[in-house]
Amino acid sequence: MSALWAVALIMLLSGAAKLRSREDVGAVFTRLKVPRALAAPWLARAFPWLELLLGLALLLPFPALRPLVGAAAVALFTAFLVLVVRAKDDGVSCGCFGEASAAPISRWTIVRNVLFLALAVLALVEGIVSFLTHDAVAWVPLTAFGSGAWAWALLVALLLAAAAFLVGRESVPPADDPDPFDAGAPAAATAPVAGAPAAPEGGDEPERRPFPAAVVVSDSSYRSLHDVVAEGAVVALRLSPGCGSCSSVIAQLPDYVDRLGPVRPRVLVPRYGTAAEHAPHLGQIPAELVLEDPGAGACQGLGLSSFPSAVLLGTDRLTAGGPVFGADAVLEFLDEIAEIMAAELPAAQTDHDHGGHRP
Repeated sequence: MSALWAVALIMLLSGAAKLRSREDVGAVFTRLKVPRALAAPWLARAFPWLELLLGLALLLPFPALRPLVGAAAVALFTAFLVLVVRAKDDGVSCGCFGEASAAPISRWTIVRNVLFLALAVLALVEGIVSFLTHDAVAWVPLTAFGSGAWAWALLVALLLAAAAFLVGRESVPPADDPDPFDAGAPAAATAPVAGAPAAPEGGDEPERRPFPAAVVVSDSSYRSLHDVVAEGAVVALRLSPGCGSCSSVIAQLPDYVDRLGPVRPRVLVPRYGTAAEHAPHLGQIPAELVLEDPGAGACQGLGLSSFPSAVLLGTDRLTAGGPVFGADAVLEFLDEIAEIMAAELPAAQTDHDHGGHRP
């Protein structure tokens, strides 16, 4: 495997993923604190196309061009590495591969980018050797290494495989992933649940499943999810302030607190470690809605495998709707619950006013 080709593959995948993403690259630049001189709106809009252009340039058969594009790749991946190292403790995502990179930056993100930089350095070396060895046109850069080409190719392949593994490890499922509980289940609750919205007449009833008594932290106290729902139904959401597609959900949370009535929205925020430096970054997420999730055990137990996602938990310790994935699906899910509650609460008040009997 040629290092030039390996870096070209990374650049092409990265650029294409950003173009497919619904998130504005400018938002990525903002949360990664890209220097203002390099974060102009026009440059942010053009950035995915520049990545694609560099990827294509790395594939061109002109040895004289290879050192230049190799140097450009080294500069770019050095900048990427600096940005993710600086943002590691901010709880933000890098957006390197669009919506698949919505998970917060971790040490594995840094290791992945170190591997990317190593491949870029090898691409630069390969470009220089090709320039010094080849004629005006040479389609296969590795021929410049003669009998040592196989060893070079093996090194590149191993680095690329390790980087690909980390990309997969750091990625989150796309929003249209199947429901981990029941792929065919409707999003919103349709069965009567204590403390949760009742079914609309004629609605399909989703399969309801028990959820674990995972431990969460609320007001500095450890509680199980079963204890939390004993006080009333809960919409559990997995959101991150660094996830661009989460921003529309986060912005509307205060409104949903009022609209959902007795159904309480709660945001599960994974926490890894107990020291003060491991405290999660909340951004614009209201602190009173947060349940810290040690080791992300609650998120995993509820099937909330990506950002943003949501599931409705009934007081009978069964799921009452969801999980749903993606900003649009989560907002639609919350709106549906709010509509059901808006219809139920007046009816419940009427029953109370008439001694519990409908007219």
